[in-house]
Amino acid sequence: MTRLLSILIVAGLLAAASIPLDGPARAERPAAPAQPENGRGFGKLPWQSWMDPAIARPRPTPQRRDRIVYAFDAPSRGVLKVDLELSKLCRAGRFNQLINLHYRAFGPDEQPWGVAYGHMAVNLFDPTRRRDEGLVYFFKGQESTNCTVFTARQDDLRRFYIGP
Repeated sequence: MTRLLSILIVAGLLAAASIPLDGPARAERPAAPAQPENGRGFGKLPWQSWMDPAIARPRPTPQRRDRIVYAFDAPSRGVLKVDLELSKLCRAGRFNQLINLHYRAFGPDEQPWGVAYGHMAVNLFDPTRRRDEGLVYFFKGQESTNCTVFTARQDDLRRFYIGP
């Protein structure tokens, strides 16, 4: 009997809740403003009408610091050896610096040379995997058809190294 009574009470409450209330008994809520009015552009997304949203904004120019890594006390041709095979690959664009003259070396009265390292392929584009871990590569005239690649053992160049 108590169970039947509790079912009837719950059914009556549900029926009363489904009856719409019209008139003064129903409390009206004012509509919330779409955007707060306190401040210029507060809560809005950045949008410029002259920009096409399908086109990404241009990236800022990357900032990099060029670095002199070797300074020779005598002409560098006495320390470096020409590698003819790598020079041919350099002219074909298959063995180059990633960023020309990012790392530089120079000797007395010489133009700067571009430097790339065989260890971990620092600043080196080498899709044919011709690099040697213990060599340092020096590039002269990379952006021309007369690109010449010189090599030297990293251990032999330690006395000319300029640290950060």
